[in-house]
Amino acid sequence: MSEMLKKIEYNNGKFPEAQLKEIIKHKEEFIPELLDVLRNAKENYNDVLKNYNYFAHIYATFLLAQFKEKKSFKLIIDLVSLQKEIPDDIFGEYLTQDLHKILASVCGGDVEPIKKLVEDNDVNEYVRCAAIKSFIVLLGEGVKSQSEIIEYYKSLFEGKLEREFSQVWNELIYDSCEVGPSELYEYIKKAYVDNLVDEECISLEEVDGAIKIHDKEKFSKLKNEGYAFFKDTIEELGCWECFARNNDLPKSQYMVGINKMNKHKNKNKKKKVKDSKKGQRKR
Repeated sequence: MSEMLKKIEYNNGKFPEAQLKEIIKHKEEFIPELLDVLRNAKENYNDVLKNYNYFAHIYATFLLAQFKEKKSFKLIIDLVSLQKEIPDDIFGEYLTQDLHKILASVCGGDVEPIKKLVEDNDVNEYVRCAAIKSFIVLLGEGVKSQSEIIEYYKSLFEGKLEREFSQVWNELIYDSCEVGPSELYEYIKKAYVDNLVDEECISLEEVDGAIKIHDKEKFSKLKNEGYAFFKDTIEELGCWECFARNNDLPKSQYMVGINKMNKHKNKNKKKKVKDSKKGQRKR
C-alpha cells in the first residue's frame, strides 16, 4: 500500500480532505490499490470487524464509485453479499444512504449481479433494498428505460421475491411509486392484501397519492431528487458524524462508539426511509 493510502487507512476522527484530493487528482495511479483494498476487506473481513477504526474499505468504495470504475463492481458485490449483518457492521448506515448510487455507478449497465442481490434471501435486507433502488438511479441517469424496470419489478411481484413480510417489500413499493405506480398498481394492492408491507412505512393511500403525482409529472425529476450516480466522495463523507473535529475519546474507543451507534440505527431505519420517501414525493 502506498504511503498516501496508509495515511487514510484508519480513521482518527479527522477528515483527510487533502489526501483524498490527491488520490482523486491521480486516480489512475491509485485505482489498482483501491481495488486491492476491497479484495483484502473481503478476504479478511473478520479483521475489518475487529479494527473499529479501519476505514480504507469505505474510502475505496466511495472513490471507485466516483471514478465509475467497473472493475470494482464484483468486489463491491462480494463485500455486501457477506452473511446477513456483516455488511451492516463493516459499512454502517451507508447501506441505506448511498449503496444504491454506488451499485448503479460501477455496474456499467450490467444489472444481472444486482438482480441476484435482490433475489437472494440470504443477503442483508438493506443491501437488497439498495439493489432494488439502484434501478431507479439507472432510470434517472437514462441507462435503463421505464419499461425495462417495470418488467423487472413485475417479476419480483410475481414470484422472484419471496412473499414474506420484510423491509425489502417496503422498498419495492417505494420504488414502484417512482418508476410507474399506475402500471404496477394491481401488484401493489395484492402485496397489501397479503400483508407483505409495513403500512406504517408506506400506506396504500400514499401509493394512491404517488400515482397522481407520477401520472402528472412522470419521472423527469428523478435525477434532481437524488436518483443519480455517485459524484463526490469529499462532499459525501466530509459531513459524517465520525469525523468530529473536537473529539477527546481515544481513537479505538471513539470508533467503537460509532460502530455501536450504527448497530442501533436499524431500529430507526424504517422511519428514516419513510420520511425520506415522503420528502421526495413532496418536491
